[in-house]
Amino acid sequence: MESRKLQKTGGSTLIVSLPKKWIKKNSLKTGSEVRLIKQPDGTMTIDPGNYNIKKKISTVTCNNEESQHLFRDLIGVYLAGATEIKVVGNPRLTVKERKTIRKFSASVIGLEIIEEEATIAILNDMSNPGALPLRTAIKRLYKIVNAMYSDSILILEGAKELAADVVDRDKEADKLQWFIERQFNMMLEDSSLSRQLQATSFEGVIYSNVARYLERIADHACRLAEIGYVAGLIPGRKMLPLAKDAEYIMKEAMKSFINNEPRKATNNIDKGKKTMQKARTYFENKYKKEMEHPLEFSIAVDAIMRTIAYSTDISEATINYSAKKDNK
Repeated sequence: MESRKLQKTGGSTLIVSLPKKWIKKNSLKTGSEVRLIKQPDGTMTIDPGNYNIKKKISTVTCNNEESQHLFRDLIGVYLAGATEIKVVGNPRLTVKERKTIRKFSASVIGLEIIEEEATIAILNDMSNPGALPLRTAIKRLYKIVNAMYSDSILILEGAKELAADVVDRDKEADKLQWFIERQFNMMLEDSSLSRQLQATSFEGVIYSNVARYLERIADHACRLAEIGYVAGLIPGRKMLPLAKDAEYIMKEAMKSFINNEPRKATNNIDKGKKTMQKARTYFENKYKKEMEHPLEFSIAVDAIMRTIAYSTDISEATINYSAKKDNK
């Protein structure tokens, strides 16, 4: 940390000199324009307007482990903001490891394999952080998740052929959620990215949390899709209305979040609690009697209840976000 004294120039203008190392690092010179950004705590940030992403190289060494272990390691360094990943074999990359590297590259946004040899594979980040601001990414993720859940309801109604497609779309939901998490982590390390991502660090926390809730809902839409056709055959007329209530609560949660409407979010939480209690009562009463397909019934009701729970979490995030904005 450095301190500088304010100096007076002209009649009343105060100026402060900038550190030489910082000037050099950001390639600034006389006449260069910098931006002064007032922070909520009263401090001021000087933005050099230089958005060259700092290169962050990570190395992942293969140890002939399960392919899922290598995949998790690669996801880990991706989320941490690596712009270049070197995957090193021990001593060579096996066929299975190469397949896992290609699967990883296809499962994330931005990282492409640019070099592949017998002992090493190198992936480089080809994406531009500003091309997909956090708010836009959240909206895209919601569209995918909403469509997945809506189709899961159709499966409950008998559209069995949609099940595989719902499960397949979960890959796209994962891809976007990982991308949002990565952008947020990169923003924490480099505050200049806030401008490109059009979000403050606090907004980044909120977007990251909401993305995680949406991804969880996508997972439960998959669970519902996989057993929905059989669950829909169970006698009784309460499961389908509950599933549709959960869909409504999710839509209202995202509508209040996107439009920053804390009052609607509060009402949505109240509705979520009532619907959750209804679902619990239905589950308990149904299990008191003998029934067909008990496993599918349990999975379906659990998926519906968890969708409601994560949707009310989104509504709570809306209230927290709004309170912070109002206190600025």
